[in-house]
Amino acid sequence: MFWLTVRQHRMQLVLTAGALAALGVALLVQGLGTVDLKAGLSGAELDAVLGPRYQLVYQVVTWLPAAPLLIGVFWGAPLLAREYERGTLVLAWTQSVTRRRWVAAKLAWLATGVTLCGLGLGAMVNAWTATFAGTHYASRFGDLGVFTTSGVVAGAWWLFGFALGVAGGAVFRRLLPAMAVTLAVFFLALFGVLALREHYATPERIVEPAELPADDVLIAGSAWLTPAGVEVANGSMAECGGVPQTSYLDCLREKGYRLITYVHPADRYWRFQWTESGILLAGTVLLAGVSYQRVARRSV
Repeated sequence: MFWLTVRQHRMQLVLTAGALAALGVALLVQGLGTVDLKAGLSGAELDAVLGPRYQLVYQVVTWLPAAPLLIGVFWGAPLLAREYERGTLVLAWTQSVTRRRWVAAKLAWLATGVTLCGLGLGAMVNAWTATFAGTHYASRFGDLGVFTTSGVVAGAWWLFGFALGVAGGAVFRRLLPAMAVTLAVFFLALFGVLALREHYATPERIVEPAELPADDVLIAGSAWLTPAGVEVANGSMAECGGVPQTSYLDCLREKGYRLITYVHPADRYWRFQWTESGILLAGTVLLAGVSYQRVARRSV
């Protein structure tokens, strides 16, 4: 079953591996150049040089959270939907391999490959951000997109996207509807998890004049502390209602208001990585169960 699965899906394997290899080479070359620049520059001069270098690759990295969607659409959705459309399941299930073993083997081998590819991407992005260590560009926690494509959660997202596509194909048995449902549900899941992420732990409360930590932090929200010591949400305060927007914050501080910022410090990065991976793994198991039951119990 392993070699049969590889032969049937070799095009996806080759294209995905090639794309990851090209990205890895680009990140490696750019990262090595960044390390060399950091060795000879400092201060404002270093920031002026690192800024364009960071933005050049960051424009690509910001699109990488969509990679699991492509895996779901082009790896997951065709896995069962195309077999149903072509009727090849009838031939496959009349051989010595049972339908349960057939679907279990396909899901297991391809899920393993997808997860390893996602973990490889996460390791590459982590290594790239590490080359900016010591500067404010080393943001893998506070940046929602970089967090999603780094560490172990990148592999979890790839696996979830794959399982989502497979489930769509198992339920609808047609490729185009399976792709459409995968697209819609993936974005719902993505934005839902992004909204949930800041609630994985209780944030720390920092009140002016205390400063925010200098390292990478995840901002969870903000509010104002009135002169009477009451916390109020952001919004137009009556004391500075007619003040221009450019001087609104200065007006509030002159009136005795203090800004409250809720943050998650950088040392929670791996805690959040494993928490989100657990959530996605639970969703993956549920989707895999749906796919398995649809194939194992439903007649062709």
